[in-house]
Amino acid sequence: MTAMAENTPQKQSSSNFAGTFLTVANSIFVILALGWCSLVGMLPLLLVSGFVHDLSYYALYLVALALSTPGIAALFAVFRDQPTLFSGNSALRAKVWQDHAGEKDFPPDWIARPYVDPNHNAAVIRPYFRAYARVFVRSLIMGFTFALLAFCFLYNMQIFAQMPFGVYVTPMLAVCLVFLAQAWLISLVLVAEYPKAKWLVTVKNAVMLSVRRFYMIIVSGIVLAAFGFALVTWSPILFLLLGTGVVGYMLWASARWQADKLFVLMANESKDKRIIDMYSAQSRGNNFFNAQSDWQQ
Repeated sequence: MTAMAENTPQKQSSSNFAGTFLTVANSIFVILALGWCSLVGMLPLLLVSGFVHDLSYYALYLVALALSTPGIAALFAVFRDQPTLFSGNSALRAKVWQDHAGEKDFPPDWIARPYVDPNHNAAVIRPYFRAYARVFVRSLIMGFTFALLAFCFLYNMQIFAQMPFGVYVTPMLAVCLVFLAQAWLISLVLVAEYPKAKWLVTVKNAVMLSVRRFYMIIVSGIVLAAFGFALVTWSPILFLLLGTGVVGYMLWASARWQADKLFVLMANESKDKRIIDMYSAQSRGNNFFNAQSDWQQ
């Protein structure tokens, strides 16, 4: 009996270690594989970056970025529902989905269904390209919308830089451009979350959300700067293959954290306990937004 009692903790310890090792291994595989898939989805941007090295052709870069936006949106969609990468809130949401899967009125059609089966921990390639197809049109529209806005800012910066008072205007335009870039990322999170949202409402709320928890912009900036420095200084192919998924996940996490303000409000406005539980929205939220009807069209 004593020997059996001594062996039980050892077995539990071995089981915990095996489970932890498998989770870590799956997480590394999922991050790497999603990075590789997103490189396919962002092929236009890769081609332009590889063959055009003159930044004066920024309009061409913006067009390539707009064409690559569905690839980034699909990456964000898979991050949303990939069970290996679940945070505590995401795991709770998946549990609510499964607990109410047989109910005809759940989930409502204004919330996107899961992009990844929660029972498949290492599912990557098929979910990514399914998500790509689901978000393609709406994310492409977002891509060209924000690319056009970015072009306006960059063109005006170019004009004002030639004027005496441009030294005062250009920095303000640059700050606006930074917030616009974060709003673009947030818009892709919203596209993945709300399949029936109107174009103008998505743009408006993405811009408004970009100024909430604005310190996340610093995180995104540091991540992109470090990634860009690594690509230019060391091996670009190596860092594209190994770092794209990690960078994508960090950008998604920062934009998702800012968009959480809207998710919580939407859940509370629905007055549906299942949706409130799904977003852990009980006793959270404020009146910063009031646009539920626009998101349920």
